Amino acid sequence: MNREHPMRLSAAADSRGYTARSTPSLGIERLLWITPKWPLPATDGARQATTQLVSALCSKGAIVDLLAVVPEGETVSESDAIAGLGVRSAAVVRRPKPGRQLLLRNLLRRPLRALTLSQYATKQLAEAMSHAASQPGTVVVFDGLHSAAWVQEEASWPEQPVIYRAHNVEADLWFRGASQRRGLAARLLAWQGKAVERFEAELSARAQVVFTVSDPDAVRFRELAPDANVETLPIGLDPKPEGAAPARDDQLLFVGRLDWPPNRDGLEWFLKRVWPHVTRPFVLNIVGSGDGSWLTRYLDDSRIRFHGEVPSVDPYYHSAIVNLVPIFYGSGTRVKAIESSLFATACLGTERGVEGLGLEPQTDYLRAESEIEWIESLNELDPETARQIGRNALARASERFDRDRIAAQFLETLRTSLGQVRAIAAVT
Repeated sequence: MNREHPMRLSAAADSRGYTARSTPSLGIERLLWITPKWPLPATDGARQATTQLVSALCSKGAIVDLLAVVPEGETVSESDAIAGLGVRSAAVVRRPKPGRQLLLRNLLRRPLRALTLSQYATKQLAEAMSHAASQPGTVVVFDGLHSAAWVQEEASWPEQPVIYRAHNVEADLWFRGASQRRGLAARLLAWQGKAVERFEAELSARAQVVFTVSDPDAVRFRELAPDANVETLPIGLDPKPEGAAPARDDQLLFVGRLDWPPNRDGLEWFLKRVWPHVTRPFVLNIVGSGDGSWLTRYLDDSRIRFHGEVPSVDPYYHSAIVNLVPIFYGSGTRVKAIESSLFATACLGTERGVEGLGLEPQTDYLRAESEIEWIESLNELDPETARQIGRNALARASERFDRDRIAAQFLETLRTSLGQVRAIAAVT
């Protein structure tokens, strides 16, 4: 890797070159899609949301150049991204791994910057990103808050139009953490939450469009930046093939990134407070990427099978009679709940866990909030009712979360927004 310029274009991208062809009817040459991590394999909700939308946009003729912020030492295949997603080019910008020295330097140099953004805002990274984002005919898509953090180091924003695709309201995760602690720890977390919130508000105000994944998130972003152009763009997924055999009555499933706080806290709550009181002979399959070492204390239970990161979640959804979504805080849309619906697997979850999906409780999903409700729902579960609820969820979700329709919505919103800007520029 060139030490002076940490962005490395793939050989496949170089061989294709850049053409004058425009993204359909937008009057731009490309979408520069910036992600805070390598998107493949799509082993978590954020990656799924990214890869599905990018693939659908490319299938509609959009010219997308992928630029991923990747930790030093992580091996990626740009050619796989080009082949798998349909992007025109794939490139990486290397970020340092987090450490005490980096966090301390960030704290001393930029005390108002959130510490978790520091590894995404080094000088070298900012120079490379700024260069990539400055090319004429570009619309810059920040896919998640961290992918935009480099502008804090660069101290300037791209002159090209900016789109912010918000996976959730990041600051609210910090505020939730602060509310669960006391004293100095609570104050530090709240301070970091305020730093994240300031940056979310600034990015939202500067973006041509803020795409949120749910209506509640859209409301929150309008509070952060009242003048922002905020639109709800649901997460789109492709249709799921039917299973070769019906779901097994004794199989439960939890799918999710295991070190994301809402997932971890929700699953741990379930294992501590609900699972010991479930008397039906269920087997709980836990599938997910991320650090799941905290689960070790629960794995002596013969009814729990921990699979970790798997090549495909399809067989687990097909065999499960119910997918568990014990989520009590956080924002955004739960990809696992959409995924479950598209597999026609019934969700047992909280209202927050299926927020933004438009599912009706007890008709399209099994709602449970308290410990008692969760315990009774499992001990009294009727498999045929669960199968019908899964079919209802599939019927409701198939259209709302169709990835091709959502990609078309993205392009239409972008076309309208850019047209308004050009009209204003012509007048002034």
